[in-house]
This record gives sequence, C-alpha cells and structure tokens, in this order.
Amino acid sequence: MISYGAADTFAQGDSSFAEDVVDLMHSAYTSKVAISGIASLEPHSEHTVALPPPLSRGRGPVVRMFCHSLGYFLADVLLVLFGGLSGSLPSMWAGRLIHHVIQTCANTPCIFRTKPSEALALRSVLCIAYFAEFSNIFLRLSNLLRRRKSPARVLQAVNVALLGSFGVSRLANFFFAVRIFWQAKDRIHPQIFKMLTTIQVSGYLLNLLWFFKIAKIAMKPAASLAAK
Repeated sequence: MISYGAADTFAQGDSSFAEDVVDLMHSAYTSKVAISGIASLEPHSEHTVALPPPLSRGRGPVVRMFCHSLGYFLADVLLVLFGGLSGSLPSMWAGRLIHHVIQTCANTPCIFRTKPSEALALRSVLCIAYFAEFSNIFLRLSNLLRRRKSPARVLQAVNVALLGSFGVSRLANFFFAVRIFWQAKDRIHPQIFKMLTTIQVSGYLLNLLWFFKIAKIAMKPAASLAAK
C-alpha cells in the first residue's frame, strides 16, 4: 500500500500508472526468487528435482516470497474494496479478486503444510510456477509505454518480448512444474492434490488462450500501434 501511494503521488493521481508500477515491482521480486530457486534445483530421489534445504525451509527465502506475495494480494483486495466504497472501482477488479482467491488457495498449503516430503514437493513446484510472473514484467512495461505514447517500434519490441517470455514462463515452464507435481502425487494429501490439479489445468488452458491473444497483438505492424 505504501508503494502504491508513492507511485500514485509521483504520477499525480494516475491510478493506472501506480498499479502498473507496483505490480511490476511485485513481478520483478517474485521472478528473481523463482529464478534463483529454479537455478538451485537438485536431483531428488522422491521428487525428481527439489529445492535445496536452505531455500525450502519454512523461514527460507522461497516461503518468505510466498508470504510477501500473499500480502501484496491482500493489499490489492483492500484497494478494490476501498475503490468500491468510494464509487471508483479499479480496472479489471473482478478478475483480480478471482486471481487473488485462486493464488491464495495455491500459496497457503505451500506455506503451512509441515510434513517434510509434502512441504518440499509443494514448495518446489510453486517456486517453479512462480516464474510465470516474469512475463508480467513485460506486460506492465507495455502498458506503461503505451500510456506514455512511446515510439511504436519500442512498444512492438516489448510486445514481442512479452510473447516470448509468456511462452517460456507460462507454457513451457508451467508444464515442467505440473510434471514435477504429478511425480510427487503420492507425497501430497489427496484433497490438496485435487485442488491444485484443478487450479493448474484451468490456469494452463487460460494461459493458452492469452498466448494466442498476445501473439495477435505482438504480430501487428508498428504503424498500427502508432495509430492508437
């Protein structure tokens, strides 16, 4: 909330600018932790690959990131609620609330489950999946550049980067995370496994739809972007 207030003040009340900047900061932070975790994955007899103990423990940087991310989601929920009370709901507020509920369901068991083999599997998989936030950096940059009337070729380059990062982080990498998750099926509580499987399948299908939508935008000629 403090970051949003600072960005909103800097932008002289441009709430969309503030939301893009704060969300970009969240995505940069979570992506950094996720990339560090993925780079540190080790072969594991039960889970194929898993985070090393310093990263997977309850007070380690990965679980801390999950907690910080939940705090960010809660702050955004409060922003939506305050906007509703003041009669000025932020853009895409309903989708944001749905996303935060789903992500809370995914994060909570990874934070609070204490059975060692289950916690390791859940935290390793979610850390891998959090690399999806990397593509959000380019999405927010695209929004900021478009709003500031940046040169069309610059905007087109960022949109192409968005498409590539989306394909890598939300399709290829997410498929890898799901594969590791299924290999650890016997270590995860059945109800949690069913809930997370539902989230993963629906999320992957949604990502596929968004990938094709982004592809259409990224492939547009620079001249058509400049016309908007």
